[in-house]
Amino acid sequence: MTIKQRTFLSILPLWLFGLVFIFPGRVATAAEKTDMPPSVRILLHKVRACMEKEEYPSAIALILERQKKSKAGKQEAACTHPKVCLALGNCHLLLKQYSQAETAYTDALKLDPEMMDARLNLAKVYTDTNNYPKAARAFALAYDLSAPKAAEYLYYSAVMTLMEGKAGAASTILDRLFAAHPEKVTRQWRETYANALIRAEYWKKAIPVVKQLAMETDGEDKIRWQETLLQIFLTTDDLKRARDWATSLAREAPAQARWWKALVHIHLSLDNYDKALDCMIIYGFAAPLSAPEKKLLADLSLQLGIPARAIGMYEDILAGDAPCKPKERQNLIQRLINAFRQTGQLDRALAVLDGVSAQDCTAELLMLKGDLLYEAKDFKAADTAYRLAARGNCPQRGQAWLMAGYAAWQCNNLPASKTAFEQAARFKRHRKDAMAAMAQLEKTARL
Repeated sequence: MTIKQRTFLSILPLWLFGLVFIFPGRVATAAEKTDMPPSVRILLHKVRACMEKEEYPSAIALILERQKKSKAGKQEAACTHPKVCLALGNCHLLLKQYSQAETAYTDALKLDPEMMDARLNLAKVYTDTNNYPKAARAFALAYDLSAPKAAEYLYYSAVMTLMEGKAGAASTILDRLFAAHPEKVTRQWRETYANALIRAEYWKKAIPVVKQLAMETDGEDKIRWQETLLQIFLTTDDLKRARDWATSLAREAPAQARWWKALVHIHLSLDNYDKALDCMIIYGFAAPLSAPEKKLLADLSLQLGIPARAIGMYEDILAGDAPCKPKERQNLIQRLINAFRQTGQLDRALAVLDGVSAQDCTAELLMLKGDLLYEAKDFKAADTAYRLAARGNCPQRGQAWLMAGYAAWQCNNLPASKTAFEQAARFKRHRKDAMAAMAQLEKTARL
């Protein structure tokens, strides 16, 4: 089983995309009212009244009608005032008419490049329409024009850059933000920074950031960041740091099964099979084992010389309801038999083989049955099993014929023994042993 976990949690602050700026514009100062044509003040008053009633189409109609008259030269150029353009853009944006809103805000900024409300609402248009490059530039320009500097605008620019898929550039923007406004940095901003570093695969920079988040958060957030740091170590093949981190997590929260499971696979990758077994046993107490996990625990027990523990688990898997492919089932049967064999329970091993269905009874299992019967000194039955295995295209056909020859010899069936040895001699690997056996058989026959 692989320990590499290359899928990182999605931790981007999606709340941003529900953000509604819709800056209606500040209340005009006395000086601004002096500069504002009377027709503009009257129009804005009417538009604001419609907007307060959420009658946005009516507000748009008022502005467009005045715009039509203005073009005809019958009125002052009220619609060319930036605040009118802003109001028109806001109405379109509230109706999700993004193309018209973009045009209106752009017109406002042509008339007043420093109009922050129009610039931010234009960024909102780009955000809502998933135009991340333009949204990032709009927020960045808003930050540059703000006085005093509004740190959150630069943060939004970084988020849009990250959404654009430019994680490295996003992390650079956040580096700039954190350096310029250290007092403004929130945990949420650090989470976005960590996400950018991870996506950019800046592992060395990501590790301390993620570790800090794992230390200062609680509940599920804490677990998520702890897992993320572990995933970074595994992704970078830093198995020793992964082992140390997972060990500390398991000691801190021993009831959390996920840390013991992680330790199992880390120790397996480090070839520490005894420690993997210890962690697997603890994991089994912390969480119910699946069939593959039971098999892993049984395999480790069998490999480390504890066949008695493996027997029960192999039997449980074979008797369970979980679907098992024929090849997997045959493998489990073979391992169960090996476990019985290691504990000296040949009768139980043979009972398992006797109960094997025709579908599961492969040539390999027949070969194994022959070995068990030979070991139990039931040579006649062993001879039959070996010959069936050899005729069933067993990968060990040469060995099967050779053993059939020995088994028949033990039964004093010399013709059958000679025939089997002749078949074994056809296989290069077993030719020498088969020829030697036939020579000895000839001597025996002459006696």
